[in-house]
Parts: sequence; C-alpha cells; structure tokens
Amino acid sequence: MNTTGCAIVTGAGSGIGRACAHRLADAGLAVAVLDANRDAAEKTAAELLGDAAAFTVDVTDEAQVARVVGAATERFGGPAVLVNAAGIIVRKTLLESTVEEWRRVLDVNLTGYFILLRQVVPLMAAGGGGSIVQIASIAGHTGYGFSSYTAAKGGVLALTRQLAAELAQDGIRINSVSPGVVHSGLNRDTLANPAIHAATVANTPVGRIGDPADIAAAVAFLAGPDAGYITGTDLVADGGMISTIHWGAAGDDLHSFHAQEH
Repeated sequence: MNTTGCAIVTGAGSGIGRACAHRLADAGLAVAVLDANRDAAEKTAAELLGDAAAFTVDVTDEAQVARVVGAATERFGGPAVLVNAAGIIVRKTLLESTVEEWRRVLDVNLTGYFILLRQVVPLMAAGGGGSIVQIASIAGHTGYGFSSYTAAKGGVLALTRQLAAELAQDGIRINSVSPGVVHSGLNRDTLANPAIHAATVANTPVGRIGDPADIAAAVAFLAGPDAGYITGTDLVADGGMISTIHWGAAGDDLHSFHAQEH
C-alpha cells in the first residue's frame, strides 16, 4: 500500500469506519478520522498507531467537508485513500417513511459520499492518484433492508461503477464493499433481539455475524497494491447470506426428494 499521503475515513468514530481506520493506520498510513460525533472521532484517533487526527464533520454539509479535507491535507499531505463509510438507517417501510426521513437517509448515505468525492478527488489526482473504497451493502443487491436505505446503497453501487472510467485517467481506482449483517452501531438494537440474532446466524452460511474487522480487511485489500488492476467493482462480504435461497428447516426435506426419470 502507498503509505505517502493520508487516508481519509468517514464514519470512523465507530463500527466499520473505525475498523477501517485501524486497518489503514496499521498499514502505515496517516489517518484523518472523520465523524459527526466529536468524542467518538477523538477516541478512535487516540487508539491508532502512527499519525492520526480527529475531525468533526457533517458529511452532508459541503462547506464543513471542504474545511475538514483542507485541514487534513494541510496536516498530512494529499489523500492517497478515501473510505466513504458514514451511514444511517431508518427501518421503516415505504408508506411509514416520511419525505424528511427519506431525504436524510439519502443525504448521509449517498449525497455525503458525493460531497466527499468532490472535495477529495482533485487533491488525489494532483498527487498522482490513489484509491477510493465506498461502503455499500447487500441491501443494494437484494430486497434486504428498507426502502430509503436500499435505494441509497443501490446508488452507491451505481455511482462507484460510473466513476471507475471517469477517475482512471487521473490514476484513481474506485471500488465498493457490500457488507452483510455486521456487529455495528446500525445493528446494535436489532441484534440484541434473540429472535433476530438467531435468524441472522441461521441465514448466514458461514454461521456467524460479521465483525467490522471483516469489512476492514476487504477495504484494505481494495485500497492496496494487490488490487491495482481492480476498479469499478463491488466486493460482497456477507458470509454468503445472499448467495443462496435459505429454506430453513424445509431444506432437509427438500434434499430427501430425488429426481425421477419420466
């Protein structure tokens, strides 16, 4: 991994963003820890090996993002890696959701990525290139989740594909990672429910719920030199959840039926 310049990680105060900040710091990059929660950002920055600093920012506010990206660049040098990981979820169906809730989810999970890209890409290009990894979701691949979240994550997948050719001329690769269910702040309440927890494990072929470190490993791969020929793609890291139809208890019965010649 190119350890000159810095890594800018959004949503780095907790969960997947925090794990990504740790993984990139361990790889030798200086890390700009961006989060809306000042205390969480400062805690992550204090944990990291090497050079790191916390920056409080609302990713939907372009002026704030411009200020923070500028400050990070002044301190660490130009960005070599950007990880767009900030996200929220509203667990409501279409008709339960208000327009305000819909807009807020898309603002943070999609427009926020767009704003970071607008600020970081020119600096990354000026430095000779770099790598961008965006956190999408299996919700962008299947009907998992809720309408606003699914729409936003589908947008992340499409935006990543769209930008691959556009950014390649500047030496910038862009990819995404689609996590399955992971132990993070977004899922803390739901996974505390025993029925939901058990159903999640039962529907994950590898037999466990993901850890933020699982996703950070995928991000670090895509950000690093071993992925130098990879751009515009999505790496699904879900323990196999969307790889198969989950028959539950009926699966054993299904396998007892064998094809007969007619």
